[in-house]
Amino acid sequence: MSTMIKRYAVLTPFDLPEVVAGILALNHIDAAVVMTGSGAVVVRELAAPQYDEWDIRNIVGPDEFEEEDPEADPSDSAPTVAASLSKLSRFGVVLLDVDLGTDVGIEAGVSGTVRARRFLSGEAGEEISAGALLNVLDPLVEKLILGQEKPEDHDAILSSEVTTAMITKMARARNSRGEGKGTSGPLTDEDPEGKGSDGDSPDGGKPSGGSERRER
Repeated sequence: MSTMIKRYAVLTPFDLPEVVAGILALNHIDAAVVMTGSGAVVVRELAAPQYDEWDIRNIVGPDEFEEEDPEADPSDSAPTVAASLSKLSRFGVVLLDVDLGTDVGIEAGVSGTVRARRFLSGEAGEEISAGALLNVLDPLVEKLILGQEKPEDHDAILSSEVTTAMITKMARARNSRGEGKGTSGPLTDEDPEGKGSDGDSPDGGKPSGGSERRER
């Protein structure tokens, strides 16, 4: 029996995964954020579409022009999530779409596709070679998108668990330490004493304190 696997990952240039998770939470996006040597990576598992056993889409993935369910969870729309995050950095982000299957049709073992596309300023850009890109990234990125490693095994921050109090704490820490200094320590509901400010949301053009790195 074949098993279909579908997920996406968004490679960002940011080095504060807690801030990325906070931004996702503010936008009602449910995903895991993992820090890698190539930047914070947003990962989400998707429900794999079910086709007839011999349907070619089991191997190549769904048709690019298939209509999306208007009632679907926005977290499942990889282009929407990538476009939103790409507005936060002049370097943009890279979306990696994964459609894999095990023992599909006459193919034994794992087969399928990994597609990579750059997003800049909220717009989809050119497709790039996923293989060439993965060769120059932290190996953890490839392991995450292929399912060889799980986000929870690498201190992933789940945006669904980020609260307003946590976001306020990050904003206050940014204001008290100065522009660009970011936050440190675990992401919890505890509010640091004596760090009074109005707790602005960390959405001032880039994640608070995040140094930007160009995708390699």
